[in-house]
Amino acid sequence: MADIFTDNYKETPYWWDLAPHETSDEQVPPAKTDVVIVGSGNVGMSAALSLSRLGRKTVVLDAQEIGYGASTRNAGYLGRGLGMKYGALTSAVGRQEAAKLATVAVAAHDYTAALIRAEQITCAYRDTGRFLAAPSKKAYDKLAQDLDMMLEDGVPIDAEMIPRERQHEEIASDIYHGGQLLRGNGIMHPGLMHRGLVDRARSQGADVIGFCPATAVDSQGSGFVVTTPRGKIETRDVFIATNGYTPKAFPWQRRRVIPASAFMMATETLSPELMAKVQPGGRPLLEACNTPLWIRPNEDGTRVLFGGRTGEDLGSLDRKAEQLYGEMVRVLPDLEGVKLTHSWSGKVAMTFDWLPHTGTHEGIHYAMGWCATGIPMGTYLGHQTALRIVGDPASVTALDNRPFPTRPFYYGNPWFLRWAIWWLQYQDRTMMKK
Repeated sequence: MADIFTDNYKETPYWWDLAPHETSDEQVPPAKTDVVIVGSGNVGMSAALSLSRLGRKTVVLDAQEIGYGASTRNAGYLGRGLGMKYGALTSAVGRQEAAKLATVAVAAHDYTAALIRAEQITCAYRDTGRFLAAPSKKAYDKLAQDLDMMLEDGVPIDAEMIPRERQHEEIASDIYHGGQLLRGNGIMHPGLMHRGLVDRARSQGADVIGFCPATAVDSQGSGFVVTTPRGKIETRDVFIATNGYTPKAFPWQRRRVIPASAFMMATETLSPELMAKVQPGGRPLLEACNTPLWIRPNEDGTRVLFGGRTGEDLGSLDRKAEQLYGEMVRVLPDLEGVKLTHSWSGKVAMTFDWLPHTGTHEGIHYAMGWCATGIPMGTYLGHQTALRIVGDPASVTALDNRPFPTRPFYYGNPWFLRWAIWWLQYQDRTMMKK
């Protein structure tokens, strides 16, 4: 393959250029607080903002720099759905329960969009809609069937099917069989979104401390003691918000999430004409399959951001970028010869039932397992967890305290991931033949 990298190519997230991380933090945590939140992503920061406004003294701890994980590495999609497709969800839990769960996802989108506006977070948020691209006629029919079921079940959704002959309105590609246009979905700059949450939480009095892992949590009286390398913290409540970066210090939670690496890359600046050609509607794309690719314009519409190959072991980042570049050109032949300025990876977390989970185990609160819906679901359920901590009945959602499954002999290292990804890809290949 010809050289696909610019001279200033970086193996760090594109988002970090405008939202660089704090590279050091020597703050000593207080000896006592009301709530300790472990994890400084959108989930933890949303909870910290809400708790601080509700009068709770809050400390957020992270083992790395603030926002090191997926909150500043993701695709910046603000969607209205769960990771599991609606038809599969109805098969798993029944149509009545599926409608309740799907409505939580809509509430998560609406809460997060309203929070961005209310807090005036400058993160290039745009309500663009989303194109779900069907890799086969069977996938197209399944999208249409799911849409009909959701409308019948009263799930608030605004969408229409785009047949194959119209898909060039959305994407300059011939490999798809049409798709579904989902209105009420958006995109943003996730680095700036996260920074906005951090700034707002700190302005309300929350202590947000990086490079300070929680190495143990022990019960003490009616509360807990959280141990860190910089001292112990006595606290009434603890909230674990670590998702795909859950450490061994929290074995119960770690056994219930499956971390998987997702990969993304950013092109060099493109001409307005080329950008308008490859994505005429300026909408993000997500493939409607088990192992999707995704495509979106950047915050000012001057670059293409492309992601996929989640869970695969592709070697070094530049090798991953080369393979993903091949996928990009297969989907968008007009980008042949365009160079890359960034490639990066980050850990998402799946669950064994493909649903997010929030609740309390042995007095410790948790919210995790976003299944690639982390910006809306994480931000919303971080807030809802804050309400639960203060005893507000408005905290209740259909996702609360559902059975959170694990598997025998699984302790947080997904040794089976290679075979699981192979099986999902096999299902995708089978679907594409129909």
